[in-house]
Amino acid sequence: QFGIILFTVSSIFAGFSISAEMLLLFRVIQGIGGAMIFSNISAIIFSVFPPVERGYALGWSATGTYFGLFFGPALGGFLTQYLGWRSIFYFNVPLGVLCAYAIGKIGFEWREAEGERFDFLGASLMASSLILIIVGFSLVRSFYGLLFFIFGVVLSYFFYRYEVGYDSPLFDVRLFENKSFIWNGFTTFISYFAGYPVIFLLSLYLQYFHGLNPWKTGMILAIQPILIALVSPVAGKLSDKKSPKGVAATGIVIIIWAMIIFSFLGSLYLIVLGLVFMGLGFAFFSIPNSKLVMEAVERRFLGVASATLVTFRVLGQLIGMALIVLFVNIYLGGGSIAAGRGSFQALMVVSFISFILLLIVGLLLTLKAR
Repeated sequence: QFGIILFTVSSIFAGFSISAEMLLLFRVIQGIGGAMIFSNISAIIFSVFPPVERGYALGWSATGTYFGLFFGPALGGFLTQYLGWRSIFYFNVPLGVLCAYAIGKIGFEWREAEGERFDFLGASLMASSLILIIVGFSLVRSFYGLLFFIFGVVLSYFFYRYEVGYDSPLFDVRLFENKSFIWNGFTTFISYFAGYPVIFLLSLYLQYFHGLNPWKTGMILAIQPILIALVSPVAGKLSDKKSPKGVAATGIVIIIWAMIIFSFLGSLYLIVLGLVFMGLGFAFFSIPNSKLVMEAVERRFLGVASATLVTFRVLGQLIGMALIVLFVNIYLGGGSIAAGRGSFQALMVVSFISFILLLIVGLLLTLKAR
């Protein structure tokens, strides 16, 4: 509830921004509020729903997420064009009030870690190390990029050592001993590492090589989130009735086939087919995978597990994009896509092959995890 309130209030102030710096400040606060919301959704679902219904509930949660990802940009473009960019933030206000009311109607609460101190130093170490690693990785060809990356890795080690000795750690390192939690969590990281940059690459490919305008490109790329939204409840129900591991593994195999299709850089029909496979694959992977991660921990770790799952996803997206930035620097340097069409195509093929190899590792981890 507090995250929703924080997000809503910061939206109001973002809409009133009088400078880019003020807008960025309130976007940061929105991010903090968003973290409070999304890191707790899975934990709430696992606390409210019985085990036989959790996959189905997670599926409907994913449906809401991906319908939002589809309608958000379209509605944002409409509001910006006809009412100005500030209207995007004002539009969040009634939605925020509605969401806060809905959360308040949940007649169930738990506080398994009540009385524990919040680990501010651990949170600072983790945030600093992740920022340095992500920025450093995207600039790793430069001296400062390599330096940032090394400092980030060193800080990660200090974070781990600090958490081992702290009585109320931000992240209980004993979870690293849980193979099911770590391996399925790392598979989440791999899948989003491979899946997120694909949309970025395809958007450029469709515009520069097929001559589509941004609106048509967006409509084609929307195939993936729409399919995820539609199929997620089915995948969730299936993970309640069948082996979640088997359903998740099937999803990864479908995603791998999507990457193989994309690597041919063919016609629009092939790209559409690949996006269909991507949508189906992520629907059948993400829901049972989330269930496997959450079911691997004790009830008192549900909040940490839920937040860690979100962190794995976002880290995968960020580092995946950082890899693409690195490839762009290697293949295009300072040149444009129009001037280096052959180099960009080579970049895409190398990217898809890299993603296929990573997803095979993720498939093996899923099958090996208990």
